[in-house]
Amino acid sequence: METKWTPGPWSLKIRSGTGESTANEVIAEIEQAEPEGGYRGDIARLQSAKHIGGIADEELVANAHLLFAAPDMYAALLVAELASEELCQGQDPANECWVTLATIRAALAKARGEAE
Repeated sequence: METKWTPGPWSLKIRSGTGESTANEVIAEIEQAEPEGGYRGDIARLQSAKHIGGIADEELVANAHLLFAAPDMYAALLVAELASEELCQGQDPANECWVTLATIRAALAKARGEAE
């Protein structure tokens, strides 16, 4: 299946807010690390909202790292899917192997926008 997301590598920048409205907040930006043709915009921009009781800095940083790892996790799931298919052959359909394979496939479908 062809993917439609921004190709890697991606870069992650985490900094403290600098503007008046963001002076005490953390901002994380994920963008294409070395895009052909120059800067294309952010893949994702996260901003903490601890001043209103929302997402705190530590949680925002953890979220940013999770998003930043998405392309690598997708690639790992593709490998896991192939390996699981091989391991599950000949196994009882109720076997845990098939449950694992279904979980992997569900995550891949979500990443492709084929499921919620």
